[in-house]
Amino acid sequence: MREHSNHTTDTVLDRVLDFSEDKGLFDCGIIVVGLSGGPDSVALINILKELKEQNKLGCDIRAFHCNHHLRPVVCDEEAEQVKLLCRDIGVELKTIDFDCSGFASANHISEETAGRLLRYEAFEQYAQALEKQLSSEVRIAVAHHKDDIAETMMMNLFRGAGLEGLVNPKARNGRIIRPLLCLTKKELVHYLELRNIPYAIDKTNLTTEGTRNTWRNDFLSGIGEYYQVEPSIPLGRTYKLLSDDLDFISEVTRESYSAARKTLNGHPIISVKACKELHPAVRTRVVRMLWQECFGNLVDFEEIHLKDCFSAMKRETSGELILDMPFGRKAYRYGDILTFVTADEVAIVSCSITEELGFVTVIGPVRNVIRLADVHNGEGFTSKIPNSAIKIKALRFEKEGELEYNNLSWFCPEGAIGEDGITIGNCEGIGTAFRMKKAGAKGSKELNRLMIDLKIPESARKYVVFASCGENILWLPGYGHGVGYTDAISRSKYIESIAIDGCIPVTVLFEIEGK
Repeated sequence: MREHSNHTTDTVLDRVLDFSEDKGLFDCGIIVVGLSGGPDSVALINILKELKEQNKLGCDIRAFHCNHHLRPVVCDEEAEQVKLLCRDIGVELKTIDFDCSGFASANHISEETAGRLLRYEAFEQYAQALEKQLSSEVRIAVAHHKDDIAETMMMNLFRGAGLEGLVNPKARNGRIIRPLLCLTKKELVHYLELRNIPYAIDKTNLTTEGTRNTWRNDFLSGIGEYYQVEPSIPLGRTYKLLSDDLDFISEVTRESYSAARKTLNGHPIISVKACKELHPAVRTRVVRMLWQECFGNLVDFEEIHLKDCFSAMKRETSGELILDMPFGRKAYRYGDILTFVTADEVAIVSCSITEELGFVTVIGPVRNVIRLADVHNGEGFTSKIPNSAIKIKALRFEKEGELEYNNLSWFCPEGAIGEDGITIGNCEGIGTAFRMKKAGAKGSKELNRLMIDLKIPESARKYVVFASCGENILWLPGYGHGVGYTDAISRSKYIESIAIDGCIPVTVLFEIEGK
């Protein structure tokens, strides 16, 4: 165990501990340090290890090293140095190798971006594996510090970022924690030098190649010389002020999102009306929260996509609007509903809306024929609808006792069932050339026109289930019937129109089960 020999190093430890405890960064069972071998990550793992040895940190400490193979020989030397460090301080190490250049080329991105994507994906996979193995919450500690705040703030400022971009990096983002945001680069290097702890130097960080290096080595350095102050100090104060503002707006956003959010068959949606009433700063964040809940991140969801969403909200329509979004995803609006879906989920959401309206839908073709012969036995006949859990039950009904009616049952006169039977289907399975004349109505209506009038979303119309005979729709569950009856009123009218001496001819009861 190390002996503490310098007040400066003790101060560093206390500052990291106070900062991290205030932010709740160490409220977990295992901390995995992203260890590159450079001064920042080497300082981080040594600080955490010393806190652990002083019984000030209850978490287990592990290390994770990613070899990106971007600098021949040097990367391998750094990997070996990391192994020696972890052996010396008694920390378990996991290493992984990447073909960073190949990934960057294949995805048309920079090597820096490729490295970051591969690195954080590997962090997450390792953390999940540890949690499953050890049944303990895992967090990933990375070594961003005050200077990184200054660099990122200025880079994002000149890109036109909002508060989220300026208050970045944050002390915690999901399982990623940053315990060193309370220290500068100089303080970390000084800590290592006092301890005589070796570390690797990535010489590419000393060049002006790349945006971050230019800000670090040219712009911020020049600003520091001109103002005779470390830029991280005033920018750190600005970061703190903006962070407080962002915390307040974020709290208002969470409350507003909770008030506007509902679920549709388990899928998150928000109310357009509620969203339009919000302040623009909150409305923007509410829509971004919806995107994040739908897809798990905000990658490539930018201002132009927000503007498209807001334009869709402003349109006075009770119908369906579908807008293209990044990665082939869609913004979907129907009436007061706004959500985000994959291309495959458009049908699912539109059918969920249709079912909320009282209709029956099945995604995929449906064509089931039911004939009189099928129902002429005492037990009746049950037909399973493909691509669903729905069943159609057909049973001869001759009793006049108490009847139970609902929008999923239909009493059809036996005479209406022709030799070819009745087809239970949807437009996907049997086409669209149908008309419906609702019982008691004067005229018939073409099916698609009827669905428009019933405000059924366009994406769901071909999946709506109905019963037909020839070109006529005899029953549209959720709307009504052409012959027979579905409730007490239509039963009375039906008896008046066809009954002889008050006796009802044999009817066939059709019921939808599984909804």
